[in-house]
Amino acid sequence: MRTSVVAKRTEDIWIHSSCDVCLGQCGILAHRVDGVIVKVEGDPGCPSSRGKICARGHAAIMGLYDPNRLKVPLKRTNPKKGIGVDPGWQPITWEEALDTLAQRLGKLRKEDPRKLLIANFDDPPRTDVPFARAFGTPEYTWHVYFCGNYLHSSMYLTNGTFHCDFDPTYCKYLMLFGNQAGFGAGLMPNITAQNVAEARARGMRVVVVDPLCNNSGAKADEWVPIRPGTDGALILAMIDVLLNELGIYDKEFLGRHTNAPYLVKADGYYVRQDGKPMVWDAKEGKPKPYDSQVGEFALEGKYVVEGTEVTPSFQLLKQHVKSYTPEFAEGITTVPANTIRRLAGEFGTAASIGSTATLGGQQYPLRPVAANIYRGAGAHKHGVGVALAIQTLNIIVGAFYSLGSHRGMNLIGPDWSWEPGAHDGLIVPPQKLMHRGGRFYGFKVTPPKTVSQEELYPIATSLAPNILTSTLEGSRFGLPYEPEALLVVRRNLFLGGVNKEVTAQALQRFKFVFFFGTHMDEVAEFADIALPDTHFLEKYKVFPSTLAWSNTPQSGHFMWGLRQPVVEPAGEARDWPDVLKELAERMGFLGKLYEAYNHSFGLKGQYKLDPSKKYTREEIYDRYIKSELGDDKDLSWFKEHGFFNIKRKNDEIFPMNLLKVRIPIYYENMLEAGRMVGEVTEKMGLKWELGDYEALPNWKPCPAYSNPGDYDLYAVNFRIATHSQSITSWNPWLHEVAQLNPYVMKAWINSATARKKGISDGDRVCVESQAGSVIREAKVTECIHPEVVGISSHFGGWAKSKPKGAKKGDNFNCLLPFGEAYKDPVSSGIDACVRVRISKA
Repeated sequence: MRTSVVAKRTEDIWIHSSCDVCLGQCGILAHRVDGVIVKVEGDPGCPSSRGKICARGHAAIMGLYDPNRLKVPLKRTNPKKGIGVDPGWQPITWEEALDTLAQRLGKLRKEDPRKLLIANFDDPPRTDVPFARAFGTPEYTWHVYFCGNYLHSSMYLTNGTFHCDFDPTYCKYLMLFGNQAGFGAGLMPNITAQNVAEARARGMRVVVVDPLCNNSGAKADEWVPIRPGTDGALILAMIDVLLNELGIYDKEFLGRHTNAPYLVKADGYYVRQDGKPMVWDAKEGKPKPYDSQVGEFALEGKYVVEGTEVTPSFQLLKQHVKSYTPEFAEGITTVPANTIRRLAGEFGTAASIGSTATLGGQQYPLRPVAANIYRGAGAHKHGVGVALAIQTLNIIVGAFYSLGSHRGMNLIGPDWSWEPGAHDGLIVPPQKLMHRGGRFYGFKVTPPKTVSQEELYPIATSLAPNILTSTLEGSRFGLPYEPEALLVVRRNLFLGGVNKEVTAQALQRFKFVFFFGTHMDEVAEFADIALPDTHFLEKYKVFPSTLAWSNTPQSGHFMWGLRQPVVEPAGEARDWPDVLKELAERMGFLGKLYEAYNHSFGLKGQYKLDPSKKYTREEIYDRYIKSELGDDKDLSWFKEHGFFNIKRKNDEIFPMNLLKVRIPIYYENMLEAGRMVGEVTEKMGLKWELGDYEALPNWKPCPAYSNPGDYDLYAVNFRIATHSQSITSWNPWLHEVAQLNPYVMKAWINSATARKKGISDGDRVCVESQAGSVIREAKVTECIHPEVVGISSHFGGWAKSKPKGAKKGDNFNCLLPFGEAYKDPVSSGIDACVRVRISKA
């Protein structure tokens, strides 16, 4: 007879922390038994998760305990670099690694600190930005190519924040253009999905406009298949129907809360008095400065001011969209004209213009419709115009910062609000919410001094594609230096970039590359030093859900959380900000780093770091917490409680009643930006596209739209809710989920198109562009536009340390060409659709 022995547990505890596999930053509870994490669950007290986390969060322990993790520092012994080239890794001590880095970087800092470039997607404002400032380099913007280049510029201009959001608690009609917000993707996807599910149970209608019937389309009330890159034409046609056929628009909102009544001269600029834009008072029959007492704002007609004929910008918008008839848009988008008219009518009717609702004893405007955009619709050349068109659609019916409508992220917070209307009374982002770049008003354009070329992009905020251009051909832009060293953290420049051969050429230009990671990914093949980073369950980070760009109003709270280590680091892994701090000390600028921390963390008064002293990470974070929240909250408090919440006031969620600034539908600043960029680039001898700097949004064909030759289809990529970019493609649990889904790892092709080409479900096919090719198994389906091939963006790596993610065919980005012809002229975003042909492999 066998007997069993049950070991007594010496530890069985739950520990507060925060998830880090997407932009949700959900509060979690990690169950630790005898030093081992056995389960990760949602923290029921966290408003970002309400006790629920997605598959990515549950599967996090598979990354923590993955035997393929990088656990010791490595150095390269093979000087040759290239895709698939064995670096000849040799384990080294941390002391050797730090000595090498301090020597190489110290020498570079003395020569020209600008030659250090940082590529990071791990909370840059509070990690690499302080180090970059202290080191002396401005080059810390090599982030993502497609995510929000066009989006952030457009949102800052219109809603004054980094991103877009909508209110599902009151919304009755939601249109999603190329995104899956509320269906497991986007910012705070967990809580947004819960809110949207509740809204749909109440009867909210969802219409998804997308070439693919992905997660959101499959669950929507209506899926509208559209030709890739043509959303702008559809949106402008809807605006035409609303303004010129149905006469549905919110006259009161447009007059009081937008620049629709601003009078515009023939040259496109406002007529002004004492520097202020003029409006026409229809009651008194005369012009006045926009901020005067006006009886009735004239939105239509033509007027004469001091001998000059002028027109309200709203009238110009009405005239402008007349060319975008539904019939014209049908030819571009393949969406039938009658469908466009129906969608416009449904949207305008659902807006319930003039309606109000009482909330907390106060009356608020009720506009229960929202059009929401993200990467799919705008990740094209001319994408800024598409996003501005979406915003115009929301604005004309007054669906802006009202109950049920579109909104920005956090325009009003506990200690910030919109900036006073110094620029013609228009909305300006609060300084606390600003990202690098993007002056929007009062900008100055000069020849570029940085590899991001931000000096030539006054309306842009994310400039990663420019860094690739500058690295490959910096002399073309007259840059005063060339980057020589590259620091890479949580940023896969291959799987989040363009054609892999082009990316490899850029990486080969650097004399020294050092890499932090939990795993050796594709970029690590090009590193000279590879350092083991900690997993998020081993990390410290204060306030991981930033109020500037990831903590949305969906939770109903402002939240300050703590990510704390719940187990000891694996092997010799070290948290990379700690390593940078030690490097700063070895190179003699630790004091400057503390000064940069003071700036980036907003440390005030007694909590500021003294540059002459030394602090541990815990001491720095303790000061950060107290400086932000006061003495009654400190690091020990957060270790025990996990997070601190403040319930948002109604006026913070729905601030339209408070807004003293106007929302633009006409962009005079774009005209000025184009003029200034044109002057500078002409002097530099650069051929530069200026047509997108226009006062009213237009649809323009992206490169894939024209001259197809025998490349008769479009290729677009898609994401699935169980993966985060390429970060989780190797995770065994999530990989198994993906394999069980018959659509995920395959190339989607429409049933009718497949029949014409003799392709059957399950055939191996080659999808080929002029830049590269991808081989996948075909998935024949009705859930895709007949002119489109769809390929997931998550898979197609080749890193040997991620065996589950490797050898799944090339990544979608291999199909994408790169060059100025494929960049958005305003935001620098890369066009993410491309012409392809498909055949049996």
